[in-house]
Amino acid sequence: MKKRLVFDIYSDENYEDLENSLQEIVSDYLTSNQIKATCEIRENHYISIRPHRKKEVLPRILQDDVYFLEKSGHKVNIYTSVGVYSFYSSLKQMEEELDPKVFIRVHQGFIVNIHEIAAFVNRQLILSKCGKSIPVSRRNIAKLKRALE
Repeated sequence: MKKRLVFDIYSDENYEDLENSLQEIVSDYLTSNQIKATCEIRENHYISIRPHRKKEVLPRILQDDVYFLEKSGHKVNIYTSVGVYSFYSSLKQMEEELDPKVFIRVHQGFIVNIHEIAAFVNRQLILSKCGKSIPVSRRNIAKLKRALE
């Protein structure tokens, strides 16, 4: 059985020293055959949502939990493993905030997490975990194919 250890660390220290320290900590408990450690340094991996009303409370959404974002009028719907969050914003604002290595704009009304794509058939993306079908515009097909390579 594979186990995955994930550390969220916020520090101004040298990340190389931090990575070495984590390797030492983990290797004390596991043998080299049992461990494959990968350290990813990610900044801003939470989506920050600005409330529309002063008293409105919105959750912090981890980017890894997001399947896709959909434009719906003046609102954006974020589909996650936990549920759907709806708030006033634009996809352009959200696109600037998201990690460009993970998220790609595939249509005027959709941004998709690349890791969630199961298939690309007839200008439609099929997402693996939620099973949704997302349209891909003609002008974004080449960009999507490059991202999937």
